[in-house]
Amino acid sequence: MRMRVLAPVLVLGLVAAGAAACGSSGPSAGDSAAAHKRLFCAADVTLDKAAANATSAAGFLAVLKAHPSQLAAIKDNAPAGKAGSEARALAGAAQKAVADNSIDALNDPSLESAGGDIDTYCGVDGVGDPLPSYFAAGKTSAFCSASNSINNGTSDATGPADVLTFLKAHTSLLDQMASQLAALPAAVKADAQDLVNTARSAVSGNNADELGTQTVQSDSMTVNLYCGINQ
Repeated sequence: MRMRVLAPVLVLGLVAAGAAACGSSGPSAGDSAAAHKRLFCAADVTLDKAAANATSAAGFLAVLKAHPSQLAAIKDNAPAGKAGSEARALAGAAQKAVADNSIDALNDPSLESAGGDIDTYCGVDGVGDPLPSYFAAGKTSAFCSASNSINNGTSDATGPADVLTFLKAHTSLLDQMASQLAALPAAVKADAQDLVNTARSAVSGNNADELGTQTVQSDSMTVNLYCGINQ
C-alpha cells in the first residue's frame, strides 16, 4: 500500500509515489481472520501494482479515483492491531483525497510509515511483489547504519538537489557504505554498488540529476529492503 506522494529522489532508499490498498467486498463478520487477510492483501497487491508507475500527484490521484470500492473495503478487512489502525487511517485519507481532488491529505507525516507497515504485513514490497529472501537481513550491519543515516538526513528532501546537498556534507557515509559492499549478499551487491557509485558521481560532478532516475529508485528499493525498510 502506497499512499504518501513525494518527489522521486534518492534517499539511498526509495522515495516515490505509491499506491492504495485493499480488497473488494469483505467476508462476513463470522468469517475467519485468514479470510479477511486474504482479501485485504490481494487488494494491496493489486493496487500497489496499479500505482507502481504513477510518478505525479495527478497520476496517483487517478488511481485512487479508479478504485473507490477498494478504498471502502479496506476498512471492512483491516486486521487488528497497528497494521489495521494504519490501514483505516490511510484509507480514510485516500477517500478524502478523492473527495477533495487533492492528495494533500495523504502527505500527513503521521501516515509516513503506514504503507510500508501494511505491505510488510502482507509480505510484499512497494510494487506488490513478494518480499525477497534478503528482507531485513542487513538490518544491524554497518552498511545499513550508514544507509539509514542518509535516509534520516534526507527525510525532508523535496528533490534531488536537497539530497545532493546532504550527501556533499556527509561523504563519510558513502565511504562507509562502500567499505561494506564486499560483504553484501549477491542479490543486493550489484544494486548497492551502482547506488554508491551514482551517489559519489553526483557529489563529485555536483550533478543532482543523477539522483532522480528510475535506476536509482530501483537500486534504493533493493538497499532499503535489505536494511529492513519497506517503503
